Amino acid sequence: MKGKKTLIFRADGNSETGLGHLYRLFALVEMLKHNFNFEFVTQQDSNTEVIPESYSVHKIPQAISLEEEPKWLFKIYNPESHVLIIDGYQFVSSYQKTLKEIGFQFLYVDDLMTYHMFADIVVNHSSAARSDNFILEPYTKLALGVNYALIRPSFLEIAKRNPKFQRIDTAFVCFGGSDKYNLTSKATEALLKVPSIKNIHVVIGAANNDEHIKSIKNTNSSKVVLHQNLSEKALLNIMKSCNFAIAPTSTILYELVCVKMPIISGFFVDNQKSVYSWFNKNHCFYGVGNLTKFNFDLVESIILKLNQKAFQTDMLANQARVIDGDQQDRFLNLIQDLMK
Repeated sequence: MKGKKTLIFRADGNSETGLGHLYRLFALVEMLKHNFNFEFVTQQDSNTEVIPESYSVHKIPQAISLEEEPKWLFKIYNPESHVLIIDGYQFVSSYQKTLKEIGFQFLYVDDLMTYHMFADIVVNHSSAARSDNFILEPYTKLALGVNYALIRPSFLEIAKRNPKFQRIDTAFVCFGGSDKYNLTSKATEALLKVPSIKNIHVVIGAANNDEHIKSIKNTNSSKVVLHQNLSEKALLNIMKSCNFAIAPTSTILYELVCVKMPIISGFFVDNQKSVYSWFNKNHCFYGVGNLTKFNFDLVESIILKLNQKAFQTDMLANQARVIDGDQQDRFLNLIQDLMK
């Protein structure tokens, strides 16, 4: 039986702002949808084509400002029968406070640790997050670190499997929904120079407008496979077919760590730095720092190091240690406790 209250997921995403907030909530939807009815709420300019077709989507009228939005939500969704789950940098203290004043219970997904939190629950899956980083209301509960990583269920299931050493010959490349620095092209071009790499699977988002990566694919069609707008199952299957990855410390990293493989990773926006620092400290990937400044010609020499059995085995063991696969149960308990 599903919970009596309906969950309202609220996030935006497009080529300018990126798609990370949408994808993080997709992960939560997939964790919770079998236990609760839900609806997804987003702005008119969001890339709605990335939202799964099975989701019920409500677009906010363009005339509704951010300041007016809480009261608009109140008119549409009765706080007595709805719980909000919100993710976005625009949902600052004043927005959260208004939600509470009009009677909503809500969970806020955070990665900045900056403004005063009025949410009932604040989730921050960076392991750099500590309770003393936050300004909170007395009732606010914190859910911090990789134990609350926002990972889709099929990836959590595979996280429980034991890793195995493999010689690197099939690469996975992904730099998120928009990739404004064209890192996808740079990584793919570097991999094409590595003799041991036989196949390269390149995943791009709906907001990726880089024509160069399509040209690279067309010129190297026997080696480069380009994927776009993948389902959860399709993405997992592609990752499982690969034994090496280049990706940033965004949501995609958590999923790669679940699958377990040698990874080159770094950051290209500020909110990825704390995740990078923690995973790098725990030796879960080969860290290269700021990806916009990284010399991709070094990829071949790094792969040689990752092919050393002791080095790779240690990295895979660390990946298995940091994500236990029980995140779905923890989130289910959080929401059920909130509704009591």
